[in-house]
Amino acid sequence: MTPKHIVYTALFGLAWGLFVIVMATSFLARFQLQPSVNAILSMQFNGFAVLFAVLVADQVSPPAHRRHWPYVVAVTVGVVVGSLLVSFLTQRVLGFAVGSTYRASGPDEQLRAFFFRHASHAFVVFGLVTCVYVSHRWAAHRTGVLRAIQLDHAEMEKRLLESRLAAMQAQVEPGFLRQTLEGVARMYETDARNADLMLRDLIVYLRAAIPRVRQPVSTVAQEIELAEAYLNTLGCARGVRLMRRENRTRIVDNARMPSMILLPLLNRARARHVDDAGDSLAIDAAVRDDRLCLTICDCRDGFANDVAGDVDLARIRERLAVLYGNRARLQLRTRAGQSEAVLEIPYETAVDAMA
Repeated sequence: MTPKHIVYTALFGLAWGLFVIVMATSFLARFQLQPSVNAILSMQFNGFAVLFAVLVADQVSPPAHRRHWPYVVAVTVGVVVGSLLVSFLTQRVLGFAVGSTYRASGPDEQLRAFFFRHASHAFVVFGLVTCVYVSHRWAAHRTGVLRAIQLDHAEMEKRLLESRLAAMQAQVEPGFLRQTLEGVARMYETDARNADLMLRDLIVYLRAAIPRVRQPVSTVAQEIELAEAYLNTLGCARGVRLMRRENRTRIVDNARMPSMILLPLLNRARARHVDDAGDSLAIDAAVRDDRLCLTICDCRDGFANDVAGDVDLARIRERLAVLYGNRARLQLRTRAGQSEAVLEIPYETAVDAMA
């Protein structure tokens, strides 16, 4: 029994007792003290007796079992005990007289008349209140069960997402490493100096990538650093570089961002720069209206085609949908002789995301 139970029961009993007094006064055209006190005491005693009995029934009948009979017994026992107590208090302790209809009868008849009059009224009122309470309790239990199922489903989706993320990573990195090592081997035969630079960039990328393999949450600064090491390594062979943008603020750098979102996009654009030397990609990041906006600019048509059958884009959008629902958006567009990939996600700091 909590303070909320006590307060609600007392207020309801008082309100219903006053309602009965007002209705009786409107019919009798005059106020009577003793019947009014009887009405208030009857609702209070019966209310708390039924409350205690129903709380005991809660322990006997958990919501998962959905048994009705414990509450029927609880209301019946509570009303009987409450009506007997109020009858004893008003007639034997306070000495209130019963109505004129029963005044000529004996004490037993007066007690039975008083008891059944108050007990029938209390049984109807508190029976209905108990029905509402039990229905609400069972509905809350069903909601809790449904919420638990949804949490389990979300956890399963999270694990599935992590496995798909690992698959995406497995698709990007082995091919990238194989191509890079083959390029280093070929370059050592013709240009040992650039081969050393390419190998150094590969080491930088591996140092940045390996500690984050199992981290689903990263930051804008970390992902751009990883993307820069990725493109700089391949840039020695393809001529594609990531332009540095020094106008990012600390707020943008510390913004939370899912890992393995930028690399598939950059790899998609890089694949179109087969014979073009000196080309570059640029990443702009900003926070606008509580949204993190990243724009990847390609000087050519790396982001020109947004077709429905693009597997890489479909996987990225599916992952964004699982993480953010309809609050995230990935859009490819072409303008002024270049193409762009615009990614918008809700702004959140990495500290808040980990919490």
